[in-house]
Amino acid sequence: MRRHHTRRGDPSLLLVTDRSAWGELVGRFARAAGADVAHLLWEHGDPVTRDPLGGWEGDWIIGFRADYVLSGRDLKRARRGAVNFHAGPPEIRGVGAYEVALARSADSFGVTCHHMVERVESGPIIEVERFRVAPHISALALREEAAARAYLQFLRVMPLVVAGSELPVSTEEWDGPLHTWAQLRHRSWPGATG
Repeated sequence: MRRHHTRRGDPSLLLVTDRSAWGELVGRFARAAGADVAHLLWEHGDPVTRDPLGGWEGDWIIGFRADYVLSGRDLKRARRGAVNFHAGPPEIRGVGAYEVALARSADSFGVTCHHMVERVESGPIIEVERFRVAPHISALALREEAAARAYLQFLRVMPLVVAGSELPVSTEEWDGPLHTWAQLRHRSWPGATG
């Protein structure tokens, strides 16, 4: 886990991201915004150690494009809270939301920023941004568009986290089943049309 320290008194964050360029961008922005950042890079299939957070304790845990599920014990290490940027709308919970949307022939998609609680993708929603799905878009292209929109959402929310400001409260709620890695591997989801 990489660490970057800033001025004393700045909020301490644990960023949990994948190894993509998006993960690097959110890390750079959080540091530039004034946060004391520890960065856990994780991809599905990486081995999980006994203490994946490496003893980290601090103010906030921020998840972005990482499918690592934090335990209740892990979440308690964040004094102020934990926030996740989910690349999918609230009605498509879990992994592979872009694949699920395409299998359902959805005409819209979205990204959801929410508080993390022990039950995956069930915490209070901070903000949802919805957008139209382009005709004939591939899963990879939809995934990257969702990542770009989640990054812009991160740019809006992160300064509030660093400043210690109140986070917005959305009126939207989670809905639908939690999609799993097994469903993604087999391309098998409830409600798929194709």
